Amino acid sequence: MARKLRNLAMIAVAGITVAAPLAAPVAAADPAGRSGEYTDFYLPPDPLPAGSPGEVLRVEPSVAAIVPGTPLAIDATVTRVMYRSVGAAGGPVAVTGTVLVPTLPWAGTGPRPTVIVGPGTQGMGDQCAPSKLMVFGQEYEYLQIAPLLARGYAVAVTDYEGLGTPGIHPYLNRESQGHAMLDLARAARSLTELGIAEDTPFAFWGYSQGGMSSAAAAELKDSYAPELPVVAAVAGSPPASLADLAVAGDSSILSGGIGWVVNGFVAAYPDDAEEMLAVFNPEGREVLDRAADSCVYDFPLMNPLAPTTRYTLDGRPIAEYLSAEPWASAVKRQELGNTPPSIPMFVGQNAADDLVLVTGVDKMVGKWCAAGVSVDYQRYPLPPVLEKTVVGHGVGLLPAAAQGLEWLDTQFAGGPTGNNCGA
Repeated sequence: MARKLRNLAMIAVAGITVAAPLAAPVAAADPAGRSGEYTDFYLPPDPLPAGSPGEVLRVEPSVAAIVPGTPLAIDATVTRVMYRSVGAAGGPVAVTGTVLVPTLPWAGTGPRPTVIVGPGTQGMGDQCAPSKLMVFGQEYEYLQIAPLLARGYAVAVTDYEGLGTPGIHPYLNRESQGHAMLDLARAARSLTELGIAEDTPFAFWGYSQGGMSSAAAAELKDSYAPELPVVAAVAGSPPASLADLAVAGDSSILSGGIGWVVNGFVAAYPDDAEEMLAVFNPEGREVLDRAADSCVYDFPLMNPLAPTTRYTLDGRPIAEYLSAEPWASAVKRQELGNTPPSIPMFVGQNAADDLVLVTGVDKMVGKWCAAGVSVDYQRYPLPPVLEKTVVGHGVGLLPAAAQGLEWLDTQFAGGPTGNNCGA
């Protein structure tokens, strides 16, 4: 119980700390931008040499800027990595990320485990890559990275396809994000010089977009990377249905994020690009253009609280397009729940989440349970808070991360999965 309270306190204090960088002006992200010190690292070999997914292409030392004496302080070796993966369009791509190995000795049995972290929404500009923001202390995923490192786990954080590296980030693309997670695990196993054992056991972790990535990696593991020794996955508030997200996100403080979704669709499915883009009026096209270079920090400049009816030629909201082609097929391909994972899953979800609707997560978990997946599903009955501001989405991180960490400790120790599918 004492350890549980300590973890809860750590994450709660971190939740308060994150308010400052989220309110930072757009210019705060600029030092890590495309013209910054690390530009050369993010330019892959052209053409990309032949190789296998997960092959390490490049490494270099990095740093994670944090404030000593706070719950986010870490003592770890930080390394930037570039590795091969398979992109949303099906071809080989180079993806970057960060590997953090704590100096804290591993106190458990067996080799030190490695947790592959899918970050939450960063945006779409190359300057938004987590491996760049970490250098300047602007990466909010410290909220989850720091507690994992404090437990002695090695942590590997993907930047995802197209963040930092050339190309468009296919935002909320199930296959691209799942591949980026799985291939980073493959890459990590070869980085023994950093202190990661070849036989390290893995887990997936993430919240929001990261929760989707964790769930996607779990669903894709058996067909894409069956050789990986993955123990479990934690998925907090995963956007299981983009159709739900289109409804909840419309007129929200992140309504400009529709540009990230549409740009991602266009990048992933270029044959449908012309038809998809044809629904937008000049203001809508301008939002898409602006989104392509924006980070989540830039939301004040992305028409917050604006309805998507402003962006379409016929004045209909974007959500109404998603049941017709070519949108319907693209949305269906991102849906979670249709492929049962073979590993235990922890899912944490605020029932009053104002961005990722609980109904979609319920449906995902229901499908997994019906297929025999072991799922510990925790629904948090928090009251609605400032709807359309995504505060209800953000506050769910605290209980999901605290309980997810305790559950993950148990899984690595070989304990019970906490399956409550029959409850």
